[in-house]
Amino acid sequence: MGTQVFKINPDGTTTEIKTDGSIKDELKTEECYVVVADEYRKVYLWKGIESNVRSKFIGAKRSQEIRGQVGLMYAVIPLDEGDEEPDFLKLIGGKTEGGIAKEIVAEKAKIAPPSTHPLREKDPFGIPEPAEGMNIAGSKDRAENTGPLYTGKESFSSFVQEDTHINFDEIMKKLEEIKIPDGFERELIIIGDHAYSVVEKVQNFLGEKQVTKEISRVGAIPEGVFFAEDYSPRILSENGKILAIEFLKRISGPMDAKVQYKSKKDILKDQIKTQLEYK
Repeated sequence: MGTQVFKINPDGTTTEIKTDGSIKDELKTEECYVVVADEYRKVYLWKGIESNVRSKFIGAKRSQEIRGQVGLMYAVIPLDEGDEEPDFLKLIGGKTEGGIAKEIVAEKAKIAPPSTHPLREKDPFGIPEPAEGMNIAGSKDRAENTGPLYTGKESFSSFVQEDTHINFDEIMKKLEEIKIPDGFERELIIIGDHAYSVVEKVQNFLGEKQVTKEISRVGAIPEGVFFAEDYSPRILSENGKILAIEFLKRISGPMDAKVQYKSKKDILKDQIKTQLEYK
């Protein structure tokens, strides 16, 4: 039975890690990893305490893709550092042994660098071009119409476009006009059904490093439940509609001091204890 470990890279690819010693020595708290356990027929997504939300989103998608490589009889199990199950702890005490899962490279990851901006693509809800001899919703003159014609008061495609069309530039402009609270920085933005993260790019110019921050598309939002621990969500709404959700991370202030990590069970125990003390 094989055991494989794949590190989640910021660009959406994965890198297989092979060890002669314990796997646990290779797991870094600021990274996310996919661990394939043939013995248990499980694909684990291990999320380090200090890993960012971008890595967690990408890891959720890559774990499903790796599951598709090894077989649908495998279960995908997300695990947070400090809240691992016994089988996983036993597994990472050993070394990697190889298996059939392959690294995910850029082409398979389907993460292309954004163009002018990521959402300026062909509108999937736009009015289709009719094939020769066809008439779609009156695309020809009525005199030539030989098929059924939609006769509603307004175009259905226009109705759909009104709710689904997203102007990325306009939303980003609105977000930039809103001051980020002191001690926080923006790390992830959800607009429509896609997620975008803020990434730093370092360039050398005449021997000096220049750091710029750019918006990079993570991809479609993966299925599942995600706890945005240590993040403060902020919602931008307009005319009764949610335009964007951004996740802010505290970088300075009261939370600078390193706190001791507690598992969900310990947190629950503390909450129950506090409630009993007030009775």
